[in-house]
Amino acid sequence: MSEPLVTIVITSYNYAQCVGDAISSALGQTHRNLEVLVLDNASTDASLEVISAFDDPRLRVVVHPENIGIQRNHNYGIREARGEYVVFLSADDMLLPTLIEDSLAFTRANPDVDIPYFSISVADGAGNVGDYFEHPSFDGADYYRDRNELANLLTRDNCMYMPTMLFPTASFRALGELDEGLGILLDYEYDLRLAAAGKRFAFVSKPQAIIRMHGENRSGVKNFVATGNQLREFCTILQRYSGPEHHARLAGYRGELMKMLEKKVLEMATPFGEEFAAQSAELVPLVEKTRAALDLVPDVSPETLRGEGLVSVIVPFSGRTGELDRALQSLRSQTYPHWEAIVVSDGSVDPSGFVRRLGLQDRVRVARLRRGRGAAAARNLGLHGVQGEIVAYLDDDNRFEPEYLGAVARAFADPATHVTAAAWRFGIFGQGGEIVAAAAFGGGLGADGEVDRVTNRLALNAVAHRRSCLPVSGYFSERFALLEDWEFLIRLGTGRGVTPIDVAGCTVGIEAKMQRHHLFGRRTSAHWSEYAQRLQDVYTAYPSRTPDENVRRGAFSAGLQANVNRGVQAAGDPSAVLAFAQALAGYPANGTA
Repeated sequence: MSEPLVTIVITSYNYAQCVGDAISSALGQTHRNLEVLVLDNASTDASLEVISAFDDPRLRVVVHPENIGIQRNHNYGIREARGEYVVFLSADDMLLPTLIEDSLAFTRANPDVDIPYFSISVADGAGNVGDYFEHPSFDGADYYRDRNELANLLTRDNCMYMPTMLFPTASFRALGELDEGLGILLDYEYDLRLAAAGKRFAFVSKPQAIIRMHGENRSGVKNFVATGNQLREFCTILQRYSGPEHHARLAGYRGELMKMLEKKVLEMATPFGEEFAAQSAELVPLVEKTRAALDLVPDVSPETLRGEGLVSVIVPFSGRTGELDRALQSLRSQTYPHWEAIVVSDGSVDPSGFVRRLGLQDRVRVARLRRGRGAAAARNLGLHGVQGEIVAYLDDDNRFEPEYLGAVARAFADPATHVTAAAWRFGIFGQGGEIVAAAAFGGGLGADGEVDRVTNRLALNAVAHRRSCLPVSGYFSERFALLEDWEFLIRLGTGRGVTPIDVAGCTVGIEAKMQRHHLFGRRTSAHWSEYAQRLQDVYTAYPSRTPDENVRRGAFSAGLQANVNRGVQAAGDPSAVLAFAQALAGYPANGTA
């Protein structure tokens, strides 16, 4: 296979102390079919002396007689590039040697991905490399693709670092060059343009560039935030990509878009109050105009109002392949057709083969989390990738009932419904996955219609919610290694209530031997001491609201150790395990709600 020509465009202005490192990193790529195009923007320091010291036939240098600005310099590079792909590199940054080789290999192995993007490491002004930098949008993932990157970029800021991306030159012919009306955020705008055009991205957790952070960065606080340029450019971009033509992709994201706008206002107004006040006559109307545009983004799409909304199901996976296979089969058996799922692997096993075995690769995506992050991180990674306005959860050892997602979609046709809770049951599974004992429960809500705050009576897998709840409720807390689902549900239901739906939602599976379940499979005294501590953490975070609730909490805590002792002795006896699980959830042994 012939290797494509790749053009590395290095934009340079008065970076004599850095530009040599940038050129060396470009010429040092393991992919050899290169042209390195250095565009000097009329430097007045010793940059040209440094540049001219390189002798490589792949190097081409253009010196502008006058400074044409960073925007025009980038677009000049696009027009001059001879390669099939273009990489942009600032003269104060560096590429790592395998960027191009790894990018091309990734796209060959994943032909459904248009542009992979990588992480970075950060260096100081002298080039001393520091820590690997992780943007919050990466979510601790090793690999993720097919997110709604238009919404992700607008609500979580730019996570795509230009030096780590190979842009097909054909994309510039199709979508136009970089926007010269913008300054620093011209790359951000182009990423959004690609996302709006339906291009497919994938994040790969491997540093492929080194970005120097020094006091004179044009994107730094002094030169970008304090001047008001960040707020101006962000408002311009937010208005451009929140218009009616993008509403289908942004339905349900209004709250997060507003939060992002307020964040940008505060980033200037809080530390740079005087500068903000001096420019308020311009900036305040701009912000208000942007808020008005965001107010038009729908909270609910027409499809959801018809009871036909896309339901996104998040499936954490910890290597239990047999259980995952049965969980996915319960998804495939849904009578409701409009669903997708994201299987978030803890990194121990790649579940892609099981997805393909069931023919679900077109509607089930796979994300890989770094090992040791836990269930809360896995669900958060899934939440940042969902395409639907409605979110449901399915643990890999549990199963949905066939009518569940259809009932969920119908419930959310009512705009007043924000969170739903279905009936559920404990199921004790035999070795072949058959249910050998079971007990059914109602929705597990308190008398006030909110989530019970005494015991974890409401199964997360029987709960669905609008994605638009998240800006208020927040995501799963990674502080809770246990009971993170209950703590999340308390926040989710507070202030908005939970709507019961009259349908069987799911079976919460437990093995009779209690060996592999994430909770029941760890029966050491240290583990249950941790469980008791996490229970008290929840009680502390959410104090009792009534004397009766306080009494019930005390009674449950007092009886916890006795329940645990019975549970340790119960392993292997399906009926005893069932009774233990019911007691731990705060239900009487007869299985009634």
